[in-house]
Amino acid sequence: MMPLTPSKSVLPRRSIPQPARPFSRAKVATSLDLPRDHHQQFMASLSGPKALALHKRFTLDFHADPDLERLSEKQANFLYKRGFLPEKVRLYGLTPDNIDLYLSDVQRWLTRLVNGSYSIVFNDKVLFTQVLGRYCRVPDIIATFRNGRAIPYSPIWDRVVNGQDDGRMMVAKPLGGGGGGSVYFIRTDRHHAVVETNDDSNSRIIVKVDELAEVLAGQEVPFILNDYIQQGVFTQTLFPLTVNTLRVLVVRSPISGQARVMRAVQRIGTSESYPIDNFSLGGLSSEVDLVSGELGYAVAAEGKYKGHGWECHPDTGESIRGKRVPDWENIKHGICRVFNQLPYVKYCGFDLVIDDEGVVVLEGNSYSQVRLFQMNRPLLECQELVEFYKKEGLLGNYKEKQEAIAAG
Repeated sequence: MMPLTPSKSVLPRRSIPQPARPFSRAKVATSLDLPRDHHQQFMASLSGPKALALHKRFTLDFHADPDLERLSEKQANFLYKRGFLPEKVRLYGLTPDNIDLYLSDVQRWLTRLVNGSYSIVFNDKVLFTQVLGRYCRVPDIIATFRNGRAIPYSPIWDRVVNGQDDGRMMVAKPLGGGGGGSVYFIRTDRHHAVVETNDDSNSRIIVKVDELAEVLAGQEVPFILNDYIQQGVFTQTLFPLTVNTLRVLVVRSPISGQARVMRAVQRIGTSESYPIDNFSLGGLSSEVDLVSGELGYAVAAEGKYKGHGWECHPDTGESIRGKRVPDWENIKHGICRVFNQLPYVKYCGFDLVIDDEGVVVLEGNSYSQVRLFQMNRPLLECQELVEFYKKEGLLGNYKEKQEAIAAG
């Protein structure tokens, strides 16, 4: 069970290792059947009301990016015309020679259109549980919270709030969409609930168990409460204070029509991201070799550990690079088997927890964040992914993509 600590300062530490050599980056773009400077062609091709809304969103995010002030006007214009946010210079080491190998921020946003109306399977966590639960292990739903009230899904909820449960760990998070910024870890006994999150201003509160419904129902968006999944020995060893999840990018092959694992990373929490492993909050991402299951250098996008490739965990000294994900072949085959049960979806980033019995599928992301993949290696190095994105109108086929955007 994940320990709940009063502050990050009590984190157990070994001597902090020095970072390894900087992680590798693509230096020179190769053709891969892509036209030179295809991003600028793609951006110039987007038109119509929906495209204008997309440009507006991108423009607002571009100018809100703190990394913008690090760039010259020439660099900023170069990125803007190609659909990349300023942070990608720092995160990817973008240059005119290698930019063609990276999926842009605008292209990533447009992957939300790939699954069409079936994206709701991944965007609604109750529906996700009900659909995926037929084919794999998923976290049990205890209750949901919306419009100021609790909606029980299990007798467990009544036992908890009535002080009849001997104590358990639970996880609460927004019911729709992705991201880990509003995740709450809850530990209860017969009288009290300890609620912990990564919000530095209110990171740990203690309430009576009969007040827990008020806390969760008072959120600005609907929340879902699940049973906590106890991770197995392998990921617990990587960093014991967070649940460390695998993100696996699966696509439907444009050639065979079957599921294909295209990229995988092991996310690892740190003292920066605690109590979750979120990459946007200072967690680490280590690429998983798709053949061997071996972990590579770990990298961070934000926080004090960014800018280096780490062979060992920067907080604990635990080895990362060279470790192998246990039963990796079966994990790949298992997630592809699940994906193939959903013939109406074509693209998903699955979050998996490895426990002592195998794998639990936490959630799916219909337009997966890609920087946790591309900080290790650009996505468009892979010809099969290039063909997939081209078929979906994200790399060429600009007319078809305009029609998809117009259809909304």
